[in-house]
Order: sequence, then C-alpha cells, then structure tokens
Amino acid sequence: MRVVFLGTPAFALPALRRLHARGAVELVVSQPDRPAGRRGRDRTPEVIELARELGLPTMQPANPNDASSLERIRAARPDVVAVVAYGRLLRPSLLELAPAGVVNLHPSLLPAYRGASPIQAAVYDGLTRTGVTLMRMDVGLDTGPVIAAREVAIGAGETAPELHDRLAEAGAKLLDEMLDSWVAGRLAAQPQDFESATVTRPLERADAELDLRRPARALFDQWRAFQPWPGAFVRVDGRRVVAAAMDQPSAQDTPEGCTSLDGDSLSVGCGSGALRLTRLQPEGRKAMSAPAFANGYAPLLRAAWGDPPPAPRPPLTRPAS
Repeated sequence: MRVVFLGTPAFALPALRRLHARGAVELVVSQPDRPAGRRGRDRTPEVIELARELGLPTMQPANPNDASSLERIRAARPDVVAVVAYGRLLRPSLLELAPAGVVNLHPSLLPAYRGASPIQAAVYDGLTRTGVTLMRMDVGLDTGPVIAAREVAIGAGETAPELHDRLAEAGAKLLDEMLDSWVAGRLAAQPQDFESATVTRPLERADAELDLRRPARALFDQWRAFQPWPGAFVRVDGRRVVAAAMDQPSAQDTPEGCTSLDGDSLSVGCGSGALRLTRLQPEGRKAMSAPAFANGYAPLLRAAWGDPPPAPRPPLTRPAS
C-alpha cells in the first residue's frame, strides 16, 4: 500500500509512526513553518520534524490544492491519502486523486463535535466518554461518511492535554487497523446523521475567565478543558489570578466569590459548591502553592473574587444546522 500522509501538530505523530512502520508512507505533507512564541521565530510542524527523523520525503505547500502540490502528490502514486489534523480544507481535485480517496481521523464520535476544538469541548461539557472517528473526507468540515469509530473514556479529573494524547494513540490504532480493509473495498462508509451534528468553534483568549456564578463542577471542567491554553483565571480586585492547578471541587456551598484557605488548597465559592485551587499565579508573578499565595496576598483573600463577572461568551459548541 502506498500512502500520502497529511498532518501538522503532535496529534498526528502516532498515526505517522504506525504507517511508517508498515513501510507505507511515500510522502508527508504539512503546513508551512510559522512564527511562534514571544520572539516570533519560525516553528517547524511536529509532523515535519518526525518525518525528517524517519527519512521520509516532505513538502509544506501554502496551498495543497494548487497545481504544483497536486502534481507532487500524484507523483507519489498513493492508493489512499491519510489526513490527521492537517488544518486545511481539501478540494475535489485532491479528494479524488487516490483510488481509495482521502480518509480523515477526527478526535470525537462524529457527528458530535465537528470543527476546531472537539477534545476541549468534550471535557468542557463534562462528558465521561468521547472517541475517535475515521471517515472518508469530503469538501465539508468533518461532514464525510464514517468508516469506523472507537469510544474512549474520559477520566473525572483528566485534562484536555492528557485526553489529547490518549485519543491520538487510539486514533492511530484505528487508522492502522482499518486502512487495509478500506483500500481493499471491504468496508462501507455510512453517512452521518446531520440532524444531530454539532460543531465547535476555535478557542479564544477571552474564554479563560472563570464566571463564579456558574457551578464549581462546570468551572472545574472548564479549567480541565482549557489547559494549557487559554488557561483559566479569576478577576480579583482588578487583577488576574490564574488557576494553575486544581483539585476536584467541593460540593459544600460557599458564598459566591468568598475564599478561605483549606489545608493545601484555596476554597473559592461559586454558584454552587466551591473550587479548590492548589496552585495560583498572580498577574505578573510565578505560580505558587495555595498556602504561599495566602501568605503573600492576604488582602486578596478578603476581596470579592469574580467581581465584576465576565461578559457572556459565545457557546463552545452549537448545532451544525
């Protein structure tokens, strides 16, 4: 089998490793290097770094759908094109280039959580299960027919980065197991249920602010979902205090916005229950333990946390139709 692989971030690495171990990868396509970090230096995609380590030919076109890109991909004579977190929509000229088409690995159980932030959205919504889906790619955004899917449990305190890594491994295994049968024509893809489809939006920096009017459990899920970016913070006396680490929230009701030191955690009252912050980072300072924060910032413990409350944010997930 000959495969052209399209991928960009770390989520795609386990799949690339598995396909390379089969000797199937003829070409790796990724996004161009882009400025990153405070200094704006160009950063090479993780997929390109791994491909170079493995000795695989690579290309990083600005547009994979243009004529020169298509010519290079066609020259690799792929039986199938495999896409894992590539980050660009593909046009019919590329979608129809290989005999078995283009298959795409998506980190949710489609048709739920299409779009930009499916892993974060599943954690944010407090789900106990999500999964990975292998689909035949079409011109829409995660709208193609489903080839196979596999469920993955979400731990009660699991963060989005932890779940990301497990989904990447589960997805790579699913792709590896199903690809031969798909290319041989032994699998039939099933259309998605468009009536129940949902789509997620990209995360934004403003999503990080915690609204203490919400239940503590929901805020804990928000904190888990938004690690490492955009993170989570509470506004206190005009400052931002980042919630660097949390324990499971307390079910005991505490007045909203009131705080108290409870052992190794700072209890923060919410709409119901209380958050338990174990590490905090005052604006412009390094992160510190809850007892160290209480010692160094005692006046903030007497202030009203979360006042004023943040402006309403657009939903992270909405119906697709």
